[in-house]
Amino acid sequence: MITNPANVSARKLSIDQFRGFAIFGMIMVNYLNHFEAIPETFKHPRYGMTFANAIAPFFLIAVGMGFRISFVNMVSRNGLRSAVVHAVKRYLILIFIGFVLYGPDIRVDIWDALVDIGFAGLLAMPFILQSKTVRAVAAFSFLIIYQLLFVFACYGEWTMARSIDGGPLGPLSWVSILLFGTILYDLLKENSSRDFSRKAVIWGIALTVLGYLLTLLQPQEVWQFSQRSMSMAYPILASGIGFLTFLLFYLLNDVSKIELPHLTILGVNPLLIYIVQEVLIEMHGKLLDSKAPVWQALCGFAIIYTLCYLVARYLWRNKIVVKI
Repeated sequence: MITNPANVSARKLSIDQFRGFAIFGMIMVNYLNHFEAIPETFKHPRYGMTFANAIAPFFLIAVGMGFRISFVNMVSRNGLRSAVVHAVKRYLILIFIGFVLYGPDIRVDIWDALVDIGFAGLLAMPFILQSKTVRAVAAFSFLIIYQLLFVFACYGEWTMARSIDGGPLGPLSWVSILLFGTILYDLLKENSSRDFSRKAVIWGIALTVLGYLLTLLQPQEVWQFSQRSMSMAYPILASGIGFLTFLLFYLLNDVSKIELPHLTILGVNPLLIYIVQEVLIEMHGKLLDSKAPVWQALCGFAIIYTLCYLVARYLWRNKIVVKI
């Protein structure tokens, strides 16, 4: 579906800027992680928390915020049944696009961003109109269920050996981040600037500290940060960092009225730009070897990013927003 960017302008600028930052980060780490010379913080290690590992949770938080906005608005305009049907179709289409993009291996390849978002959206739907407390309980419940399966059903050993991003059960963990995003939006909508800032700091610090404390439990390989495993320490800490990062955008964009270049334009058409960068990055191996020096990798990233931005800017200038 194609709409006009003017329809998006009623939202706070910080939401589109934050989403645009997530897209920018996604392009950066998805490209740079292919090169051996690039520092580890731009890669996805088997265990550990890096800048690269924060990007997908940032995007899931933005998805949660957008889901809460669109679903509530659609219910008010067209009724609950229509909103549910539209949302289910939207997430099923995302899953289908993910299947096409990521490849045929249902154990490994397909459990990436779009598929995880699609299943996470479907899991979140029964709770999207509930109170913040219910959504928080649901988020932690999904995490606990996933962690129990990860530890006691031999699923952790299987997914670490054979899959990525939590594998087929990973959406049980990813959905928690999406639900935290819906809570962040409600805090933004319901509170004054001062109160929102205070509550965002409290939530951000609480989730960050809780995520870190979980890594102190034993056995360590079950509890430490890992985007590959999606065990609960990682999504909790990443969500906390996401709250604090969004607060920075809120203070910069909505309070100080400063808009960072490029990010809003990237954030308005996230799905299409994501697909464009996937296609371009898929081609990179034919153009630049993984052993290339840092300067060549950075030049390659500059080219990839510029092409993605030009597509986003063309859509923006022609007032096109592509939505499912």
